[in-house]
Amino acid sequence: MLTGLMLLLLAGAGIVGFIKKHILRIKDPDLAHYLAELKKQCWYQELMNDPQSSGLIQSFEKSGPLKDVYYVQRLLANDGCRDGFIAYIKEKSR
Repeated sequence: MLTGLMLLLLAGAGIVGFIKKHILRIKDPDLAHYLAELKKQCWYQELMNDPQSSGLIQSFEKSGPLKDVYYVQRLLANDGCRDGFIAYIKEKSR
C-alpha cells in the first residue's frame, strides 16, 4: 500500500516536471548568472583570498552545493544561510 502511494507520488512529480519543462517551457534559472553574482560578494572574495578555504570552495563549485542553483540563490538572499556557509567553510579549512 505504502509502496504504491510512493510510486504514485513519484509518477506525479515526473508528470509535473515534464509539463513544466516541455509544455510550459519554464526553464531552470541560470547557474552561471547566480555564481557571477556570488563571486562579486565581499564575503565570498574574502574566503577566496584564503588559500585553504579557496580550495574547498573550488571543490564545492565542481561537485558540491555550489552546483545547485537554488542553493546559490539562497546564499545570495538569506543571511542565515550565508552565515552558516561561511562558518562551515571556516571550520573545515582549519
